[in-house]
Amino acid sequence: MADKQFLENTDRNNAEKRSYSVSEAAEILGVSKRSIYNLCASGAFKSVRIGTKLRISRKSFDEWLDGSD
Repeated sequence: MADKQFLENTDRNNAEKRSYSVSEAAEILGVSKRSIYNLCASGAFKSVRIGTKLRISRKSFDEWLDGSD
């Protein structure tokens, strides 16, 4: 039973992240979290609020970042 739980956790940890937190996006861009909230509000990239947390679509963020050369 413990081995199955370990494998499930390992798979979850190794799975590619599909979203960024506000803190992660701010760190990537080297800007404040407030700047990320403003970018989300302006529609720069797709985001979704889950409870009190805002998650940012990795695909949308990466596409926005690639297009902002």
